[in-house]
Amino acid sequence: MQVGTASLTLQPSSILSDKVVIKSINLQAPEITFETDLKGNNLSKLLSNVQETTGGGGSSTVQTNSKAARKLQVDDFLISGGKIHLTLNSPLGIQSATVPLPEIHLTSLGQGPDGITVAELTKVVLGAIEKEAVQVSTTAIANLGKDASGLTKGLGSNATGAVDKSPRA
Repeated sequence: MQVGTASLTLQPSSILSDKVVIKSINLQAPEITFETDLKGNNLSKLLSNVQETTGGGGSSTVQTNSKAARKLQVDDFLISGGKIHLTLNSPLGIQSATVPLPEIHLTSLGQGPDGITVAELTKVVLGAIEKEAVQVSTTAIANLGKDASGLTKGLGSNATGAVDKSPRA
């Protein structure tokens, strides 16, 4: 992942408290590599790794540590102007395309006294990115399939015509 520009606005008085209040996070023009095959994709694997290392598996040790972790409140999280660099690895070969990432706008994360940990915020944001990437990539993959069938259409008839026109020995 690459980000064009990023900005963060926070409530200064919360920096020394148990819960840091972030008014807004704005990521502009991110470029995300989305690699997929018949078994899965790289973003879901990243999300799975985050869940495993942050207590998604139910480990009591990790859960205890996350309660001691500093909490956040993110009022507004915006990702816009992004691109997805799609790579489809299939039995027919590797195909690629670049498609726009729809705007992702998350609000009111960690509201209330408990807040949200950095790990929980990461899971929410990465989950939203993965969901959007899967949706736009599904359409792009279908279009790649149509383009590939268009390229092969007529190859048989052209080959037959070429043989018919060849000089006979």
